[in-house]
Parts: sequence; C-alpha cells; structure tokens
Amino acid sequence: MSEVPPVHVLFWFDVEDYLTPESDDALLGLLDCFERQGVQGTWKVVAEKARVLEERGREDVIRALQRQDIGYHTDTHSQHPVLAEYLRSAGWEDGVEEIIRRERPGYEDTVRILGPSSTFGQAGGSWAPQIYPFMRDAGIPLFMDEASHIGLDGAPFWYCNVPHINRLETRVTRMDFEAGEKGLRQGIGRFDEIHRDVVDDGGGLISIYYHPCEFATLAFWDGVNFARGQQPPRPQWKPAPLRGAQQMAAGLELFDRYLGHIVAQPGVEVLTGRQLLNLLPDNAADRVFSIAELADMLTFSSGAIEHRFVDADTVLAPSEIFALVVEALLQIMLTITDEETENSADTALDLTQIRVVVGQDTPLGPVHRQATTLQPDAPLASDQLLEAAIDVDRYLQHHGRMPDAIWLGSEAIAPADFLITAADLLRKMAAAQRSRQVTLPSTIPLRTGHLDSERHVHDDVWNWVVFAKDFDAPGLIELARLQAWTLKPALLHYG
Repeated sequence: MSEVPPVHVLFWFDVEDYLTPESDDALLGLLDCFERQGVQGTWKVVAEKARVLEERGREDVIRALQRQDIGYHTDTHSQHPVLAEYLRSAGWEDGVEEIIRRERPGYEDTVRILGPSSTFGQAGGSWAPQIYPFMRDAGIPLFMDEASHIGLDGAPFWYCNVPHINRLETRVTRMDFEAGEKGLRQGIGRFDEIHRDVVDDGGGLISIYYHPCEFATLAFWDGVNFARGQQPPRPQWKPAPLRGAQQMAAGLELFDRYLGHIVAQPGVEVLTGRQLLNLLPDNAADRVFSIAELADMLTFSSGAIEHRFVDADTVLAPSEIFALVVEALLQIMLTITDEETENSADTALDLTQIRVVVGQDTPLGPVHRQATTLQPDAPLASDQLLEAAIDVDRYLQHHGRMPDAIWLGSEAIAPADFLITAADLLRKMAAAQRSRQVTLPSTIPLRTGHLDSERHVHDDVWNWVVFAKDFDAPGLIELARLQAWTLKPALLHYG
C-alpha cells in the first residue's frame, strides 16, 4: 500500500476584539476545541487584547493561549492611525524606525503575557513593506495572513527575507458556521475536495482562518467604532452587537466537529506556524557556483528578471542573482589583477577556479527607483563595469540591500539594466572559457531589463472598511514593488 502524501493544515486566528467581553468566551471555547482534539493552532493576538485579558483577570484564557502557538497582530489593530496610515508618506529607513517605535512596546507586552510569537499578520488591509525589518528585529520568523498586497501563484514564498503563507488561493477554506448543519456539510465537503487535490499534487498546505469574535458578535468591533477613518473618543467606543449565548455555543459546537473531521483524515497533520518553519528551509544559503554554472542561469528573455530554480530544492531570488553577479565581476577583476593583464586584451584568462557563494541573507531591494541615464545599446567599458562592482559590493555589505543605481562615473545605471548587461558579459566570457580563449571584451552594449517579479504586487488594496474612503498609499506600493527583488518560492521539504 502506497504512503499517503503529507497534507499539513494550518489553523490560524486573528484575536483582536478587545471591546466586547463576550469575545473572550468565544476565544476560550475555540481553545477548548483544540485541546479536545489534541492539536494546536496559531493565535495572532493584538497586544491590546492581551493587555485587556490581563486586566479582566482572564487567566483561564491566558493559560490556554500559552499552551498554543502565538502570533503578533499589531499593538492596537484598528485604532487610527493604523500601520499603513502612519507609514503612508514614509521612506524606507524612517518607516522602519517608526514601525519599531510604535510596535515594539506592544510586542513586548504580548511576549510578557503570552510568550514569543512565531508569526506576524497584518491588521485588516493595513500593510507596508517596512514591517519586515521590524519582524527580524523582534525575532518573529513567519508572515501568515490572507493579505491582498502580494502573493506568488497560490504557494508559500519568501519576501524580504521572511517566509510567507499568504494568498494560498485555492488552498484556503473555512466552514460557514452561521449556516448551521448545512454550513458544516459544505465546509467538510470543500475541505475534502481540497484535501484530494493536495494529495494528488504530492502533498502541501491547506490554510483555514477565523476571528474568535465572529462566534460572539454579529459585526466586527472595529467597523462599529473606527470605520472610514473615524476615531471617536474612548468613552464613546461601543462593543459589537452580540449573537447571544446559544448561537455562540452552536457555532463552537459546529467548529469542534469540523476540526474533528479534519484531524481524523489520513495523512493530515495540523501544524502551527512555528512547526511549519521546519518545513521551509532556504537551501540557497551558502550555495557555491562556478562562473560557468552562474552563466547558465543568466538568460533573461526580453530582459525580464525573476527568481530562478537551481534544482528541485533550491531557488534564487533576483537580488541573490544580482549579488552573485556582482561577486563574479569582482572575482574576474581580481583574476585580471593577479595575472597582471589589465592592459592586455589579448591575454587569455583562466576563470575555472572562480567560485561565488550565496549569502545567508537575501539582499533587500533598492528603496528608490532610479532610471538609467545612458541610451540603450550604448557601449560600456568592461573594465569600468568591473570597477563599479567594487562599490556595489561595499554597498551590499554595508546596507544589506541593493543600491538604487550603479554609477559608472557620472552616469547612473538602473539595477535591472546593470544585471542584464553584466549577465551578457559573464555569458560571453563563460562561452569563451570553453575554447580556452577568455579575454575581457573592451566594451559591452548596455541592455535594458525589468523586474518581472513586480507583477505579483497589487495596488488596488486599500479597501478595508477602517480606511477613509479616499485612502491611498502609492508610496507603499512602490516600495513593495522594489522589494520584489527578494521574491521567490518557499519550497516545502519533507523529511
């Protein structure tokens, strides 16, 4: 009998309503379901909710949460200004500092009350790319949500050095407990259908999410108080309208049966965010390439740049490819210097001993978009291209990110154009190595490239009910697109 492919189910909850006391009881009811079934979920808790649980003396809820996997769901969630509002006009460095200033105290409260977090998830539609340095600063290793801003073909992905479970598309489901027994039947049927598809694909993830307050209230607490940019005085805040104790109990009973069905399926394992991290190693780090191996990857059709698979288990982000190319240019220049052939275009070079290595961290993308100041096909001096790599390498080492532009004297070259042009140079030299006639061409024509990975970043995303009707944040979307240099699939590894 063949082994059933592994199917990992992630249950995650946004624990956020700190105004409605009955939501505490719904939360405890859900926690009890998981304890009865002998599994854990990931509970992304708003810091203010953790503080309120402490103030209300809900040690029963706190202790139950401490036995589960905790995530962080921002300090106050929907109170204005929300994260995207206060970062709306920020740049990269000041935005990173501001989110750390505002969110680090809340996270420290969450750690004090509930323990450290495996996961971050945004509040509603409030997202910004500057969250990722904050996550790394706080030691939060995973992003898990269903945010609309960025995804990668319905699969897990890496972005800004953080693995993401986001926008799993056809692999996201939930049971409609409001529809009673019919909702349960339909929810189980939909889960079973997705389960079969995942098994047919050889295994994978299914994502299921809820808000505990849904089981207690008829509307979301933040829509009641903070919709369309409103920020009433605290004494005027109102709890959400209630379902009633019987309705809440009925919904929790349906959920318990739904969870029990999933747990009982062969080959299914319910995982937390923290457990999932063990299945998402990044095998690119420390990978070594020769010039010939690197050159084989540097074929960018029509100048389109995106991630590249090295093999079935290893994939490189565009910024990692960029860093490898910069290192290769440096090594070639050192080889030329060592052989004292800088001024001899006819002397053959030996590139066979050159090796370049992928770093531990994926370099972040640039933080401003700067255009190339030269015309396409302009001849660039190859030795000038090699010399520019010195400055680029220093920039990468100092800032941990790509420069906005690469300078050849007073002329600026956009990173995509630099990568495509340098790739041409490396491919030519690698091809010449096969005939043992490697020389540095005197010039190389400037080519034009573009980061095709930017297409995975969406801009029609500011429709959360908490935002003012005219809210827009094009600067955040621009930064997000620039950070698409870091985007690549996060590959599941079993065993």
